[in-house]
Amino acid sequence: MKNKNGYVWNSAAGFLNAGEAVLLSMVVTRTNGLADAGVLSMAFATGNLLMTIGKFGIRSYQSTDAEEMFSFSDYFWTRMITIVMMAVAGTLYVFYRIWQKEYGGQKAVVILSFCFIYIIESLEDVFAGFYQQKYAIDTGAKLFIFRWSCILAVCTWELIITKDLCTAAIAGAAAGLMAFCISNPLVFSGFGEKITRLNMEHVKRVLQQCFPLFAASFMTIYVANAPKYAIDRYLTEEVQACYGFVAMPVFVIELLNAFLYQPILVHMALEWKERRIDRLKVRIKRQCLILIGVSGICLLGACFLGIPVLSALYGTDLSAYKTEMLLLLCGGAAYAYAGYFSVLLTIIRKQKIIMSGYAVISVLSFLLSNKLVRHAGAMGAAVLYLLLMTVLAGSFGTALRREMQL
Repeated sequence: MKNKNGYVWNSAAGFLNAGEAVLLSMVVTRTNGLADAGVLSMAFATGNLLMTIGKFGIRSYQSTDAEEMFSFSDYFWTRMITIVMMAVAGTLYVFYRIWQKEYGGQKAVVILSFCFIYIIESLEDVFAGFYQQKYAIDTGAKLFIFRWSCILAVCTWELIITKDLCTAAIAGAAAGLMAFCISNPLVFSGFGEKITRLNMEHVKRVLQQCFPLFAASFMTIYVANAPKYAIDRYLTEEVQACYGFVAMPVFVIELLNAFLYQPILVHMALEWKERRIDRLKVRIKRQCLILIGVSGICLLGACFLGIPVLSALYGTDLSAYKTEMLLLLCGGAAYAYAGYFSVLLTIIRKQKIIMSGYAVISVLSFLLSNKLVRHAGAMGAAVLYLLLMTVLAGSFGTALRREMQL
C-alpha cells in the first residue's frame, strides 16, 4: 500500500518545521529588537533539547516496527511517561538557571512556554508514528502543519499587538494545545484503534529498546546547540541572535533531508527484514546523492545571496558573519548525513553504535565549546560545529559501511 500524497505533505511539513523559528525570529526582531530575538533563539534550542526526552527516540523505532512487536498502546503509554520526564526536566532546568541568577523572569517564562509547545509536539508525534505505520504519513504531516500554523499565527498577532514576548509565548502554547485537542482525536478515531490499559512490562521493553536512540537524539541536539549554550554563557543576547540568524539555513538542510526520507522508512525497514539488500542499497545511495545536491545548492545560494537575504529578513546587518554562515552550512551538510546514517543504523537495529558515536562527540564538545567561544566568539562557535558534525558523520558512515557491507 502506497500513499502518493506522503511526499507532498511531508515536504510541506518539513518546510514549516524548518521555517518556524525563522518566521518568529523575523517578527520578534522587528517588534522587540535583537535582545528578545536572542531569548527566542535559546527558547527554541532548549525546547528542542528537552523534546528529545519527550520523544525518547521512539518515532524511528515505532515507524520501522515492521513485525509489530509492540502495540500502539505500548508506544502511547511509553510516550506519556517520557513526557512527564520532559516536563520535570524542563522545570528543574529553568528554576536552576533562575537560582543561579542567570535567567530573569521573562526569559524563564518564554523558555517554559516553548517547552510546553514541544511537550504537545512530543505527544502528537506518537500518533504521527502510528499513522506512518499505517502508510498515512500525510495525516501526521497535516496535523503538524495545522498545529504550527495556529501557533505562529497567534504568536505573530500577539507580538504585533502587545510587543510582549512573554504574552506571545504563552498564547502560542495555548494555541498549540487547542489545535491538538481539536484535530487529533477526530483523526485518530477514524483509524479504529483503541488505547488499551497500561502494560508496564511492554513499556519497560520499549524504553530499553529506545534508550540508545534517546541518548543519541539528546546528544544530537546538545552537540548541535553547544555553540549556543556557550554563547549564552559568555556573550550577549545580541550576538546570540545574530548567530541564530546565520545558523538558520543549517537546519534547513537537515530538516529537508529528513522529510525526504521519512516517507520511505517503512519501505526500507521491510526491505531489510526481507533481506532485499540490493534494493535497500540503491535507496541509500540515491538519498546520499540527493543530499549532496541539496547541500550544494544551499551552499552556492548562501555564498552569493545568504547574507543579503538574511540581513533583509531580520532587518539586521549580518555582513560580518558571512564566514561563520558558510562554515555552519558545511557543518549542516555533515549533520544531515549523520542524521540519515543514524536512521539506517536504527533500521538494522544497531542503536548502540549511534549512542557511542554521540557520546564521543559530546565529550569533545564539552571539552572544546567554552574555550573556542570564549577566545574566538561566534567564529569559534562555527568552527566547533563544523568539527563536531564532520567527526560524527564520518564515524556513522564508517560503521554503516561495515555493518551493511556497502
